Parts: sequence; C-alpha cells; structure tokens
Amino acid sequence: MTSTRWTKESIAEEIRQLAEQGEDLSYSNVVIHHLSLMRAAMRYYGSWRDAVKAAGVDYDSVRKYRSWNRQRIIERIRELYEQGEDLSWRNVSTNLDPQLAAAATKPKHFGSWRKAIEAAGIDYQEVRRYHHWDEETIIKRVRELYEQGVPLNAKHIEEIDIPLITAARRRFESWDKALQAAGLDYKQIVLRRPFRRRSRSAEESEAQESSGDGDNTGT
Repeated sequence: MTSTRWTKESIAEEIRQLAEQGEDLSYSNVVIHHLSLMRAAMRYYGSWRDAVKAAGVDYDSVRKYRSWNRQRIIERIRELYEQGEDLSWRNVSTNLDPQLAAAATKPKHFGSWRKAIEAAGIDYQEVRRYHHWDEETIIKRVRELYEQGVPLNAKHIEEIDIPLITAARRRFESWDKALQAAGLDYKQIVLRRPFRRRSRSAEESEAQESSGDGDNTGT
C-alpha cells in the first residue's frame, strides 16, 4: 500500500492484514519495516496506539515491553515523545506509564529518569519545560515559530518538532487548521517555495541595472 494515498480506512485495513499475517506490530518494528504506514497512522490518528485500536487489534498484545531492557526503554520513550506526550517524571510515573518509569530508574538500566531521557536522545531540559499541549499552548508555539521565521510547512515541522504537530493534529484535526487557528494563511505557507526567493545581492543588482537604464533614456 506504499503507493496508495492513505486514509483512516486504508490504514486500519493494513494494520488488520499485518495482524492476520502474524506480523510484529510493535512500534519499533513497524518504524523499521513499515515506515510509510507508521507515518500515516501518526498523521491520521495521532498515535500508533490509537491506530491499532481503530483497526480492532488489542494494543497490549502487540507491545513488546513486558520484559524491559535498556533498548526497549529507549524505544518506549521515543514512541511517547513522537506522540507528543508529556514526559515529565511526575506524569510518566503517576499517569502515563508507571511501569516504564519504574524500569528506567532501576540501577541495572539507567538509574534515573533523566539518564533514560538523555539516552533516548531527548533534551531533558525540554522535558522539564513541557506544558500540557492544549489549544492555547499550540497556538502560542506556532506563532513563536512563525515570528522566528521558521518554515511552517508540515514536512519541516515533523522534522523539528514532532510533539507540536502531533498535538496540533489531535486538537485541531489537521496542521492546516492549527495554522488557521493561529491566524496564519496556511495556503501561503503550503505553497511557499523558499528556493525561489532571490538573494538580496541579485535584487540590488537588478535595481542598479534598472536605475542605469533610466539614466540612459534620460540623456
């Protein structure tokens, strides 16, 4: 289905087919072997968990974290991070995934939540600064990026801030609608082609030539 335009229905059907074929539907395995499916699931459902559930498959049966080791802890942290979850110690240990928190802080694994987060390649300060992604927080972040001149097309945001775009799609149904809610013209953002922008030197050169032509016609 890699060449097919994904829809919620086709994503769910693909998951069901893989389940019937006995495929490993754990997050880490799907990222490796079915990346286009994973990306589509994240886009349309907000998380791999929700996509699996929508397909009628028991998510607990496909998770591979019953026996924890360092690699599985890292994979789980990365999975939650890419879903835009709050990875603060308090939230993970009391609400999101207490088993993960307990496993990560065992001396034989990482010994602390901070070390586990850093081992997953995530900035711990970012985790500490995390605020729950509500509509107001998303809009504020979008406007900050816009004012900083950051390209706001979906592909770029997926590369630099996957928690933001995942949360935006959950709260606003789509990234385009989140941009609209932030008071931005999503059509201009989507159609903008940075590589077409001329350099300042080219524009100045053009202006000089134009000025020169004007002088010649006046003599």
